[in-house]
Amino acid sequence: MLLPLAAAALLIQQQAPPAVAVTVRPVVPLQGSLVIVTAPGAFGGALAGEPLHFDGGTALAAVPLGAADSVTLEIVTLRRRVLDATRVWVRVAARVASRERIQVADRFTPPPDSALQARIDRERALSRAAAERAHLVPRLWSAAFLRPRDSRVTSPFGGGRQVNGVWRSRHYGLDLAGRTGEPVRAANRGVVALVGDFFYGGRSVFVHHGAGLMTVYHHLSQPLVAVGDTVERGEVIVLVGATGRVTGPHLHWGAQYGGVAFDPRDLLTLPPSPPPPASSPD
Repeated sequence: MLLPLAAAALLIQQQAPPAVAVTVRPVVPLQGSLVIVTAPGAFGGALAGEPLHFDGGTALAAVPLGAADSVTLEIVTLRRRVLDATRVWVRVAARVASRERIQVADRFTPPPDSALQARIDRERALSRAAAERAHLVPRLWSAAFLRPRDSRVTSPFGGGRQVNGVWRSRHYGLDLAGRTGEPVRAANRGVVALVGDFFYGGRSVFVHHGAGLMTVYHHLSQPLVAVGDTVERGEVIVLVGATGRVTGPHLHWGAQYGGVAFDPRDLLTLPPSPPPPASSPD
């Protein structure tokens, strides 16, 4: 999770001094975490391949859960009418992964046949497209982010999972307890980017918050919003359910910076921001 927002020196390995002063907070982020990049005068760049959106010299970014011991940060500035690129390597700390065993419906155990694989591929393409579009949306929030439910965490972000006796990929969200039909609130102001019924995620809603951020709500019993709807912070947008690959009713809450998933709890450490521009996407 993010450390307190105090100035911190960037730990880097580089061949020459950077053309611009760069800081990253936390100084050594965990795998699968949100970071704040500060680079006065920067107007572009990328971290782990995802573009950065600088506003007043500050941008958000995320470190992939599968990152090694460092990730590449690129900063672009304009010096004497010439584009200047600075590349640094940000040290990354390993996230301690829990391991859990879960039992779900037998239909999720066998390898998918061709028809099911085609469905899964289509759904993944929809999710990737929504993640890419998150970079096209201006920042829509100004208040601090909130948890969509105040219930206990039943499965943390980043843990390894054995599903029906087979080890699968790590957990890319935060599971929050709930009973079918209980309300789920929007983590912040945003625009609904995607609503669908997915093989693994069940009924799901994806919300763009702007500046690359997107939150995801899986396993719902019922979405209460449609694509294109503007949702407000704390507004009830979906109901807890048990659809998709689940052990029982709960909310899977996900957070992404573009296509990089990070621990959603990191959103809760972001300070309020100045009000966004008046314009918003159609």
